[in-house]
Amino acid sequence: MTAPAAPERTRWGAVVAASLGVVLAGLDMTIVAVVLPVLGDDLGAGSSATQWVLLGYSLPLVALSVPAGRWLDRADPRTAFAFAVGGFGVASALIALAPGFAFVVAARVLQGLFGALVGVTVLPIVGRSVRQEHRARAMAVVLTLIPLSGVAGPALGGLLTEAFGWRSVFLVNIPVAALAVGCGMRAIAREGPGLPKPERGMLTETLVLGTASAALFLALDLFGRRGSVVPPLLLVAAAGVGTAVWAALRPSRPVIALVRRPGMSRALLALTLATAAVGAVNFLVPYFLAATAHATPGEIGAALLCLSAAMAVTSPVAGVVADRTGSARVAFAGAVVFAGGTASLLFTGEQSTPGALAWRLALLGIGQGLFAGPNAAVLLDLTPAGRFGASSGVSALARNIGFSVGPALGALTWAAAGDPGAGFRAGAIALLVVAALSAAASLPRRALRAPGTARERDPRARR
Repeated sequence: MTAPAAPERTRWGAVVAASLGVVLAGLDMTIVAVVLPVLGDDLGAGSSATQWVLLGYSLPLVALSVPAGRWLDRADPRTAFAFAVGGFGVASALIALAPGFAFVVAARVLQGLFGALVGVTVLPIVGRSVRQEHRARAMAVVLTLIPLSGVAGPALGGLLTEAFGWRSVFLVNIPVAALAVGCGMRAIAREGPGLPKPERGMLTETLVLGTASAALFLALDLFGRRGSVVPPLLLVAAAGVGTAVWAALRPSRPVIALVRRPGMSRALLALTLATAAVGAVNFLVPYFLAATAHATPGEIGAALLCLSAAMAVTSPVAGVVADRTGSARVAFAGAVVFAGGTASLLFTGEQSTPGALAWRLALLGIGQGLFAGPNAAVLLDLTPAGRFGASSGVSALARNIGFSVGPALGALTWAAAGDPGAGFRAGAIALLVVAALSAAASLPRRALRAPGTARERDPRARR
């Protein structure tokens, strides 16, 4: 497929459509957790069975991200977006109408498949719809909605379940999906004939990545429990073998070549570490406040909201600054601020209240807001025009791995300590190490000193 030309003007309507898709997929990662007890009671499923409502959605997100990204490089972005979001809406309707628990799990897997497609459409849409000098602010808008939708999910899920029952949690996706498809069909430019036939090796690639991901997720769960380290280590080894098998497959070669481009692996590593740190914070803070300050769920939620709110306020400003001064510089500044926020957690007293943690979490949010959009813009700047889908798939994989590893890291440090104060300090030290490594990986190279600036876009400016 011929690489698309750079857009003559920025289509902000396409950014709005992509943002609606992100909200749709992001909400479902957290909103469903609230309804599991009610859903299980209604359909006669126990707690051990209902966890598959979550796993059935999460596993396809990881297994399909890279293969789907490569597939999207050959697809028309408008048709692909409509297919992904429309399929997500249909799967949501199937869950809401499910006659039994097995049907719910099967439909959740289908929803996860379309959710993976929704996630990897973002970079191709932005890359093909947004001028280079607007990329950082466009990605800042899109990525700000991920944590905000995650925070809003449990509250919205609780309200809907109490008022209308658990099925309403899935029915609410349908009008949002319809609105997103409508916006996408109007704003996203058509390029190409439509949806290509999947490659022959796509199924094999998905199965290998899915198996490796399942082994890693199970290992992370076991690491957080008190018990022998042998089973989780064996599972980590199995995940490593699965990754090696994937790397040897022929379809993986262009993806590996993309990751090996100068600066790409460092930006992806920074992304993985940053999301892992956020995931660990979301685990440690609730346990710490509940154990030491006896905080209520509402108080804990309000404290964590400071992180998301600070990110929401900072991200648009960071996008504008990054478009003018260079995305790599702003992403590095954000990683440094985030590391400073994690360092402040080391000085948290054992009797700290949610209010005492609020400003520290806000500092973390400011750092994340400075980092997320510019980091995504760096990845876009490093991606060849015909590989936006593959880059989006790899980015989604890095982000999902980070969000999975982070809570496991928090659980491991918490469980290893003898009391809540020591557990929180151990977690804060681990967070500081992770954040410092993310900042080191974000350190701009001379070749990436100011990606997206006029000096790099215009060859005459370098003469």
